[in-house]
Amino acid sequence: MPHAEPEGWQRNVWALSLIVFTAFVGFQFFSPFLPLYVQELGVTDPARVAIWSGVLLAVTPSVAAVLAPVWGILADRVGRKLMMIRSLVGFAVIIAAMGLVTSVTQLFVARLLQGVFAGFSVMAMALASVSCPRDKVPVAIGRVQSAQLLSVAVGPAVGGYVASHFGIRFAFFVTAGLCALSLVGLLLLFKEVRPGQPGGATSRPARLPFRDLVRVRYFPLVLGLLIIAQFIDRGLALLIPLKVAHLPGLPRIAVISGVIISVSAVCGTIAATLAGRLAQRWPIGRLLLIGCLAGGLPCALMAWTDSWVTLLVLRSLVGLALGGALTLAYSLGGQLSPSESRGAAFGWLALSVQLGGALSPLATGGLAALSLPGAFLADGALAWLAALLLLLVARDLITRHP
Repeated sequence: MPHAEPEGWQRNVWALSLIVFTAFVGFQFFSPFLPLYVQELGVTDPARVAIWSGVLLAVTPSVAAVLAPVWGILADRVGRKLMMIRSLVGFAVIIAAMGLVTSVTQLFVARLLQGVFAGFSVMAMALASVSCPRDKVPVAIGRVQSAQLLSVAVGPAVGGYVASHFGIRFAFFVTAGLCALSLVGLLLLFKEVRPGQPGGATSRPARLPFRDLVRVRYFPLVLGLLIIAQFIDRGLALLIPLKVAHLPGLPRIAVISGVIISVSAVCGTIAATLAGRLAQRWPIGRLLLIGCLAGGLPCALMAWTDSWVTLLVLRSLVGLALGGALTLAYSLGGQLSPSESRGAAFGWLALSVQLGGALSPLATGGLAALSLPGAFLADGALAWLAALLLLLVARDLITRHP
């Protein structure tokens, strides 16, 4: 397919990274504080607060997972940029409405509708992958993924300040404003190059049914790796505050949890950027194998730590080892799928990510209620399971590029 001029693809990918970073900083303004908002809406029983928080965190990715393939197929027909515009417009309106709700049921409906308009980050990945030369796909996806990860280091701290000084409702309005700002950036800064005629003229994309896509060698493996990587990442986000709360003699649980989450997000950003660059020279399968093997150990060791400093070090090591896993898996999926059907392929990749994101809070929360150390051990075991799958199913990906 044609691509923008050499400098053009760099400009497009940097523009996408800025757009994704702005929007995801906004998402982090309110996501960590949903349990507090549930209480503000009148739910006082701690058990019900926990249940509602889990449901609210799970409903958006659940709906998004169901609809992701639909939006992906539509993106190949009408354009991926248009699908991102759809998401950002919907987010701006719906998230602003979340700041106006008066009951937790209304908040649930708003979160459900947010899932209907989701798919923003995955379309950004798809756009990045088709906006650059094929050998630069890991670099492009790494940049966009790094922008998303870096938002976790910035958003909660700034969002916490806004929520504490102006109220949690105001945080929703700020997020809606940042989504609108991302929309303006998308319209002004990004120039989409579509498959078809030279210069980006449009042609009808080849149809690629899911049954044909799963016959692409290693594509089902990529789907499984994405589920595991997202499950671990979302699970640790839930487990870290719980672990800090169980450590003796810590007066500022929220502050310490925020520091650990922010530092690990920076480590993940570094890992995602480095993974994208290394994937140009090393086989992606080998990088994934090394990351999963190295990341499983600190995951498991967090089960027994009794110091927040040790927890910070271990969580940072997990970020460095597994922070590039999503980038590498997305890159592998992008390289395996035809460029003219990249939107449909990324729709199914998104389903895997959203499925992992939906299952993780529920499964991890339930497991942590039974055994907090067991939840950390389970995440470590999942990382090693991913490594085992690579060794058993795709050994040649460890030694060569797809």
